[in-house]
Amino acid sequence: MTDAAAALSDASRTSGGRPDGPAPPGSNSAALWADTLQSLANVVAHDLRNALNAVAVNLEVVRSRSARGTETSAIAPFAATAATNFETAAGAAEALLAFVRPEPGRVDIAAVVTRLARLLAVRAGPGLRVSDQSDGRAATTALPDIARAAVARSVLAAVGEDEGAACEIAVDDGIFLRITGATRVPPPDPDLVAAALEQGIRITPRERSIEIRFPAVDQRANPNAPS
Repeated sequence: MTDAAAALSDASRTSGGRPDGPAPPGSNSAALWADTLQSLANVVAHDLRNALNAVAVNLEVVRSRSARGTETSAIAPFAATAATNFETAAGAAEALLAFVRPEPGRVDIAAVVTRLARLLAVRAGPGLRVSDQSDGRAATTALPDIARAAVARSVLAAVGEDEGAACEIAVDDGIFLRITGATRVPPPDPDLVAAALEQGIRITPRERSIEIRFPAVDQRANPNAPS
């Protein structure tokens, strides 16, 4: 999976994911995004492999027992388990590949969070619970690489090794994210905070959460925004 992660990073460097050309001087958005892709790949590598192995094992049971004439009712649970693991693995792989593709326009923060939830669903432990109150207005004016890196790194920090996290999305005077972990959330990378600030993204660490505000394309107020 390391080679695959490296390939993902290379794709990110070449694609850039920026609709407005090269990043401004002093910005290290490509490097931050490449590191983020590496982290995402590393987080799910073990669990994705386990899910695919479960598919292979259960399909082998179905094949061998079918060849022996075993009753369908006795085989069905193995087929169902294989299907469930395949759906989980396929969803995670699709979500990971979606991160590699360059964003053709403005990044939708709610869509990024949804992809992360699908990606983390492959893990054995709790994943990411999402509460989206953005009403389809979560597009940001920030550079795609930086916006996606800010969300992904904050979620990974909150989720930790074996814990879940919750993410609230709303729109008030910008796009608001609150990512809450089960325990103390480590502070964000200073380089990420600085690069995000250049794009108008404000990352505020709390003891058990990280709050992020993005500049929004649609700045209309949302009365359901968290306070």
